[in-house]
Amino acid sequence: MTKTWRLTRRKFLIGLGTLTGGVAVGLPLGLPYLRRQAFRFLSQGGPPSGNIDGEPQLWFEFTDQNLLNINVTKVEMGQGAHTALGQLAAEELEVPWENVRVFQAGTLLGPIDSFGTGGSSSVSGLFTPLRQLAANYRFMLTQAAEEHLNNTVTLNKGVFVDPDGNEITLSAASRLEREWVAPETDAPLKSINDFKLIGKSVPRVDIVSKLTAQPMYSYDMTSANNTTYYGVVARPPVVGAQMQDVDANKAKSLERIISIVLQDNFVGVVAEDRETAIDAIRAININWKLPRLIENTDIDLLLDPDSNNAVELKRVGDSSSALEGSNTISAEYSTPLAATAPLEPQSSLAELGDDGIMYVRTPTQFPNQTTSAVAEAIGFDEDKVDVTPTYLGGGFGRRQRAESAVEAAILAIESGLPVHIGWTRSDEFLFDRFRPPTKHKLRGILNTQGTIEALEHRQSSGDVLFSELPEIAGSIAGSDFGATRGIDVTYNIPNLKLYAHRAKLPIATSAWRGLGLLANTFANESFVDELAFHANQDPLQFRLDHLNGETGSLVRNALLHVAKMSKWEELQQSTKEGSGMGIACCVDYGTIVAQVVQVEINKDTISVPRVWSVMDSGLVVNPNGAKNQVEGNIIWGLGSALKEEITFKKGIPSAKNFGDYQLLRIDESPEIFVDLLPSDRPPQGVGEPAIGPIPAALANAIFAATGKRIRKLPLTI
Repeated sequence: MTKTWRLTRRKFLIGLGTLTGGVAVGLPLGLPYLRRQAFRFLSQGGPPSGNIDGEPQLWFEFTDQNLLNINVTKVEMGQGAHTALGQLAAEELEVPWENVRVFQAGTLLGPIDSFGTGGSSSVSGLFTPLRQLAANYRFMLTQAAEEHLNNTVTLNKGVFVDPDGNEITLSAASRLEREWVAPETDAPLKSINDFKLIGKSVPRVDIVSKLTAQPMYSYDMTSANNTTYYGVVARPPVVGAQMQDVDANKAKSLERIISIVLQDNFVGVVAEDRETAIDAIRAININWKLPRLIENTDIDLLLDPDSNNAVELKRVGDSSSALEGSNTISAEYSTPLAATAPLEPQSSLAELGDDGIMYVRTPTQFPNQTTSAVAEAIGFDEDKVDVTPTYLGGGFGRRQRAESAVEAAILAIESGLPVHIGWTRSDEFLFDRFRPPTKHKLRGILNTQGTIEALEHRQSSGDVLFSELPEIAGSIAGSDFGATRGIDVTYNIPNLKLYAHRAKLPIATSAWRGLGLLANTFANESFVDELAFHANQDPLQFRLDHLNGETGSLVRNALLHVAKMSKWEELQQSTKEGSGMGIACCVDYGTIVAQVVQVEINKDTISVPRVWSVMDSGLVVNPNGAKNQVEGNIIWGLGSALKEEITFKKGIPSAKNFGDYQLLRIDESPEIFVDLLPSDRPPQGVGEPAIGPIPAALANAIFAATGKRIRKLPLTI
């Protein structure tokens, strides 16, 4: 079978560090060039999707009832990945949808994923590889069926039939005694004209399980063979506190306590129930060495778009000279810290098996990384740790790390018992890995024709992805490609410069849905609106006038379509006082999104009655699933634009529960209209792109309604 090898972004960064680490001293002038090339490479296309490794039988198994069980490596966190991936495999294997079952693979059981789940790449990245694996298996099963029936066969609805009417099911064919050999040349894939499942809105594979409340999430996990015990770990009272002296004598006297584990910088309790474990950890007296307590002003001062350490990401023409004129237009934008706030707090079940393998059930987006962390923590080889992801009660980037998996494994190995760890909501907020705050400075100038002659965007952000990579990668590349996601403009501008500054913050920041897409699109698309105003042009037409090329044509189509959907021109003319409409768009990893937001302002209260959204994400595998993702992004993006903010005071974040951290409520949600544009392109990312334009479109609508430019999230009048 053919295997496609490509340079991943992680390997590129490590390779870049290795290469430039040896030559940077001799070629100091080469580093800026390398950084621009790194940005260009890392900002184009999507993240690695993970490889299709192993024989087809690792991925596909037929039951006696001729049902197809598919073991997938991508995790399900509400985005519908298991359903769409099931469609891909069932399409090529000619299996009816009602006969498809999808299961989550573990790191030791089933196929292996070299990457994980993130970056909207699950379906787009596996669209061809998974279909190809299924097609090759179909070829192998066809050979087996033809040998068994001694005749040619056709496959329909999971059954092979020869010209004489003799039949053999896929299940029976898969059990024939023979030497199973993959084809030397890949089997042909089905034509798009022959698709029966791909492109159809089939029912989700998990709908019955969810409606009947079957245990699917990590908080539900219990040992299948033994009594489950519950663990709690002591956590510092403020960010950065270090454990000093520990006195556990009082806790030892409590009933129903099974084990107290004291290690370097780790104190944990195992008890018969969670409440007892919580009481015991509270009874342990710990002396904490407190750091300098973090204040929000400390964080704010570290964000500096004009820093001398800012890295030039892109240079087109000579923007510096063009922006020296007196007609330069300037604006500054900012976005705050935000929590990932998954509905399900962190939780994990760890159990040492009789075979010497540590089995961990946990909601992780990156099982291989979690396996490595668990193995290191308990001193096991990685081939003695099996991490099987549960369904995720929200991912959003927070599940890159699964600290609870490490905690549960330590308590399980020390106690010899199955241990379940479940964080509290206050744990989740205090020890979140937040969306980093950002600051942006933009300058632009218009020519005599009213188009953009030059633009400069300087951005400062905490780390998004480089917090998860070796420091050498960040120091050489200079900018965090997660933080700069979405900073490159879609428009044709003859003189352009982009800069990024990595702010070293005293708190943990990491990926948050869309990475830097929301913040950078908010700045870019708000500023484009400001330039349109200065040019005395309609914001839609102004955007259209700056589009060319293949991608520009796709963006143009999306903008025109959303304008038609929302009756942009008509409503622009007829909006009543205190109401307005705003438009924004973005291109994210090949997906184009254009959105129009309608606002109404009543006594400084912002309400959003309607949102129109158009997405061109190539061929859509499951249209209902894709629309659901767009709708979810719109709700999420509006909530972030209007409400979400974390501040720090005396080392503690402002939220301990949802009462302190407001999210958009159902009664505040708009009527949402979504159109997916037909496309002959292969599938692109769906899970994150639609969050990008929402805050900018909302801010632009507020300006249309009030004449006020709001350049800081969350938006308030």
